[in-house]
Amino acid sequence: MVDEESSDRSALGRWLALVRFAAGRIATQARRTPRRTAVTVGLVAITIALLVIVTGISVALAGDTAADDNEADLRVVPHEGGTFSPVVGVEGPRLSDVHDRTETIDDRADVDYATPVLMEVVQARSPEGNGSVNVMAVGVVPRESSPPVGGVPTDPLEPGDPHYANGSYDGTRTGDVVLSTAASDQLEASEGASLVVRGSQMTANASAGTYEVTAVEEADTASLSDGLPVVVLRLSELQTLTGADDEDLADQVLVGTDSDDAHEAIEETYPNATVESGTEPGLAALQEDDLALATSLITLIVGIGICTLFVTTATGLLVERERRTLAVLSAVGFPGRSRLAVVAVMTLTLTVVGAAVGIALGYAGVAVTNWIATSTVTSSPIATTDPLFVPYALAIAVVAGLFALPYPLYLTTKTDVVAELRQ
Repeated sequence: MVDEESSDRSALGRWLALVRFAAGRIATQARRTPRRTAVTVGLVAITIALLVIVTGISVALAGDTAADDNEADLRVVPHEGGTFSPVVGVEGPRLSDVHDRTETIDDRADVDYATPVLMEVVQARSPEGNGSVNVMAVGVVPRESSPPVGGVPTDPLEPGDPHYANGSYDGTRTGDVVLSTAASDQLEASEGASLVVRGSQMTANASAGTYEVTAVEEADTASLSDGLPVVVLRLSELQTLTGADDEDLADQVLVGTDSDDAHEAIEETYPNATVESGTEPGLAALQEDDLALATSLITLIVGIGICTLFVTTATGLLVERERRTLAVLSAVGFPGRSRLAVVAVMTLTLTVVGAAVGIALGYAGVAVTNWIATSTVTSSPIATTDPLFVPYALAIAVVAGLFALPYPLYLTTKTDVVAELRQ
């Protein structure tokens, strides 16, 4: 037992000595050829920095689509997903019987509000005008303290949806709409103006109606709908215009609550839907947004590939410069496994150092990106950071280093000891 413990300590001491030796060789190379070392570290750093920046933008995008456009605590969406997208006119799965089910949720004491949301592309024009403008129509059931939807406040609309009339859709039409400033500009309509709104020609059972502009509201500049012409009206009236009244359809339901009991009640009310958090922070937000997740995955794959190529090339040149040292190690009795370990440690050390520099550059890049964005096109940051970015980036760099290892190790095994010692 004592001999085994002594052998383990001896093996650990040898490995630590190899690591110290490899680190010393890197320090020596950095002093002798600072430009080459800087280029190696810099290439890895740039790759990791770009990875951090793109991931930060993806996380912010995922958070924005879920939270900024519809500032609700919870969102009830079909299983296939229901994230708001500026790509309009594309229908996906929808929720049915939303008026009655949402009313059940809204009646709970631990729920501040619950409102269904339907988004459709419709055509709008002034009564005297000939040309129609395609706009994004957002149908809601206004509630007190309801959040902005599609970046546009719903406060100007009186609470309630009288046209629904318990599913008969023969109640009083209010004829009120709220326009975003983009819609107001394109329609040349101000508060008090009349508009003719018609369902899209591509929609079956579409109809038209005349509406009055109750208010013109500035869309949230952090919203993905910023710049889009948005018209907010009552849900049943939009359903009638677009033919979605047959099954009382909506794209999602926004719920304001922080109660776990309410969350369970929502799942019981909508057993075939998904309940998502509207304010999911950090990397977890990627799980709620397919586009942002796909962007991050593509960046991850490309980042690993590029980083692997850079490390492979740089460490191949490093082995060429270290051939004489490797030959001396062989001559003094270092086994092949030890020499390979030295090269592996040098490769991974350079990669990790480059990753550390890249993480710092990436965080700085996120700050610069946000500064440029807020100075030019938006009032809110478009990228974010997360503490998990650090282990995430380091792990990617290590994986790239491991992928790059076979080439420098192969060059190490091909070192001609006699030829190197003769030089």
